Amino acid sequence: MNRGVRPHRLATTVASEHLVNALVRNLSETVDGQVTYGIVVTTERAPRTRFVALASWPEEPADFGAPEIVRQPVVGGGVVCVTAPWRLSDGEGAMLRETAVWLGVATRLARLRADHERAHVRAERLRSEVSAARERLAEVRDLERRRLVGAITTTTLRDLADVRERLRALDEPGAATTLEDLAGVRTTLDDLLDNFRTVVRGVYPAMLPDRGPRVALEELAAMLPRPVRFRGDLGPRVGWQVESGLYHAVAAVLNALAGTEAGDPVVVEFGRDEALRVRVTTPADDEAVAQLRATLGHDAERLAALGGAMECTGTGDTAVVSVRVADRVESADSTGPVPALERSVLYRQVRDLIRQGQRTAADGDRARWDAVAERMAARPRLAVVGGPPGELGQAEAAVTVVVVGAAADESLAEEFLADDGPRGAVDGVLCLTPPGAHFRAALRRGRQRVELTESASVAVFARKLAAWRPVIAARRAIMSMTDLVRADHPLRGPVERLRAEAHEIKELDLVDELERGESRLLRGAGGGVVDAVRLLGGYGSDPRARLALVPNADERLVHAAAARAVQRWRGLAEHPATGGRDRAACEVLVRSAEGILKGERTR
Repeated sequence: MNRGVRPHRLATTVASEHLVNALVRNLSETVDGQVTYGIVVTTERAPRTRFVALASWPEEPADFGAPEIVRQPVVGGGVVCVTAPWRLSDGEGAMLRETAVWLGVATRLARLRADHERAHVRAERLRSEVSAARERLAEVRDLERRRLVGAITTTTLRDLADVRERLRALDEPGAATTLEDLAGVRTTLDDLLDNFRTVVRGVYPAMLPDRGPRVALEELAAMLPRPVRFRGDLGPRVGWQVESGLYHAVAAVLNALAGTEAGDPVVVEFGRDEALRVRVTTPADDEAVAQLRATLGHDAERLAALGGAMECTGTGDTAVVSVRVADRVESADSTGPVPALERSVLYRQVRDLIRQGQRTAADGDRARWDAVAERMAARPRLAVVGGPPGELGQAEAAVTVVVVGAAADESLAEEFLADDGPRGAVDGVLCLTPPGAHFRAALRRGRQRVELTESASVAVFARKLAAWRPVIAARRAIMSMTDLVRADHPLRGPVERLRAEAHEIKELDLVDELERGESRLLRGAGGGVVDAVRLLGGYGSDPRARLALVPNADERLVHAAAARAVQRWRGLAEHPATGGRDRAACEVLVRSAEGILKGERTR
């Protein structure tokens, strides 16, 4: 490699995977000094940074804090350090800046290449899963075809042959036809029609699309000879595919258990958490349980192909059949909700309301409901005003960064508050230059929450938005749904109730107000503002982080600290000198501490 090759020429001759090292070596030979390219990592628990070298030439990386180091930021993350006790010439300085630009390009290429490799591996895995699912579906389709053929030919044609034989017997010469004979033929014909209706109802239950799986199962149970008792509830309606799969699985269990007369009733219990669950119990011995398990084998395979599960077990003298079906059918898109979102009860509640709105929306409103659902599943949007974003680290995959070079004035704030546009729907703003008073006021007036900070680093702020993502997304969706459920909309009550009662949203709003420091809220709490922000989840959602405990503190210490927090903030709320706004804030803090005592999940 020739000394002092221009970086853009070097990029045309060196493979992309070796470009970073080649650029660093080229710059080192140009300035005749040591060059190190790396990133600056900021620790969360202590206000200090450390330099992590990614490439260096010729030897070990230099001390990042040495006074003779010349530093050049790299767009997209990182910094180039040159050990230069002498002053760089104009040409060497230009080479340094140009190299920094191409290092940014090379880093982005490496990142994109790694993303492509991960996407390729994921695509191959999904392709194999699709192939396996298609094989299972083909097998289930064949099982269903044989079941339906058997139900029609074995049962219906057998009953039809019985009717035909009775009619032929009545039509024979010399046969004495009586009313009892005709009544017997009529009874056989009625049984044939009832059996055929049962087959048709098993293929397409009329009550299922309109009233849901429970009502359809109750209709089926009313026709069975054995009594069936229903308990519990499945919660809000879900998609047709999910409800149909659940119905057919439970219907198969009821037909197997209640298809013959017996005195003891079959008990069906409905429930729901992250999935729809049905538990069917009836008295049975071990032999009956084994026979039931064999009878339901094909139905269990069919449900497994649909992503559910059916288990048949025996406990003492009782047979228990558990049916589980996921409460949604999601695409495999990586931009969809992640497990961290699914752990949030509030997020799931809002998502279910959006799905109900999508199903019942008029043609003119369906696109608006779809837009709310799409924005809720998207990553938080972080706007950086007044400079390049710098290094994001791992937080880059959790947020979408919007770099803005315009002045932080009122018009820019209006763009951030808009629901659409390239700068719209922003959740947080980091101003690297001091914003104007009108900019602050406009953000504060906005109905949608936008957090403003001037002191945090981009990486720390991005991690904070990612940690609050379920609550931020749910709050934004609730505010958007409020415009869609005006007047007598059936979802108006649930949306308003969730908006008024969601404790996570109250925590988020209170953290914003306390961290802004623009009000006197809790100033008389004896230095309790920091403790309040911590208890609300401002420094981490884990109970130990909320209570200022070490990460490995046992449950006994957590319980004791939470009890002390309840006592402290409840006492302040009940103090006669506490004002109305402080009392409301203390009640939120008491609720947060009580949630830890009860073992409730947070974010």
